[in-house]
Amino acid sequence: MIRVGVDAWNLPGDRRGIGRYVRALLEEWQIAFANRIAPVLIVPEWHTWTVAPRYRAQVGGRAYPVRSRRFHRRSKLDALWFPFNGPSWTQFSVPSVATLHDASTFVLPGFDDAARATFALAAQRCEQIVTDSEFSKAELLRVLHLPQERITAIPLGIGTPLPVRPVQLNVAAFGRFALFVGENDPRKGLDTLNEAVAQLESEGLTVPLVVAGSPSAPPGASTVSRARPAVHMLGHVDDATLAALYRGCAVFVYPSRYEGFGLPVLEAMSYGAPVVASRAAAIPEAGGDAALYVPPGDAAALADALRRVCRDRELADGMRERGYARAREMSWRRTAERTLNVLEALAR
Repeated sequence: MIRVGVDAWNLPGDRRGIGRYVRALLEEWQIAFANRIAPVLIVPEWHTWTVAPRYRAQVGGRAYPVRSRRFHRRSKLDALWFPFNGPSWTQFSVPSVATLHDASTFVLPGFDDAARATFALAAQRCEQIVTDSEFSKAELLRVLHLPQERITAIPLGIGTPLPVRPVQLNVAAFGRFALFVGENDPRKGLDTLNEAVAQLESEGLTVPLVVAGSPSAPPGASTVSRARPAVHMLGHVDDATLAALYRGCAVFVYPSRYEGFGLPVLEAMSYGAPVVASRAAAIPEAGGDAALYVPPGDAAALADALRRVCRDRELADGMRERGYARAREMSWRRTAERTLNVLEALAR
């Protein structure tokens, strides 16, 4: 058995993709691989007795040891794992693995050297790097100038869908709607989706658009939403409501221009939603042959794909079945085991 320090600094603050990834792997290690790994939560605070309950609450209340960075060498660790895009501190000497989820800070506008600092630190100090897809591996090899053998691509996974629960939102009132889940970020392609839905409406096919997760309106949405009441901006929703939206939508749409993986694609499939997505970056590695793909930024192609799914029930049903199969194949357990293999190889 190996004893692994998990850099847990952002666990209480990250309720989205990376936080979900860390919690899922810790859970799988506890359930399926407890004879192989003993995690220790490494936190910034030196007075761990006052903060340990807060960190343990983020991992299902499990009684993991909680240790300060300052004293991590006393914990007899075999390896350190930095899951939040590189090391959050520099004073460590234990063999380490960093998960760098994508290379977006190097290839997308709006990022500076400060945003890339933890990536550079991982390249300098960590013996091994894990990333979410073959696409991200190729990108990181290019921007960090690393040899192939230092980076391992391990696809993300999906857990068991939540059971049906009552929620306050009346999902059925939206009708047969298209669902978008994500933030108001230009790379997410919400502008393309707005244009595609408007095009369908001009042809007489109304596809209500439900947007969850974006706290503010996308570019042009204020005008669009006044003219088209079939646009519903929900903002952030809880997990039970999101599950109800996935189950209730006629189609889930993921028109992003750049992703290191595309976890919402798998989430939607696990709940039986047909998925239309961009053939961009690593998204096809997430969706496999279960999604219908369109070129990124092509509103006409996106409108055509939505039209097909909404009008062709046989096509939609086939996509649902392939989506269920894809979600079963891409499990968190597989992700956890492959990541554990990397840590064990380093600790030998």
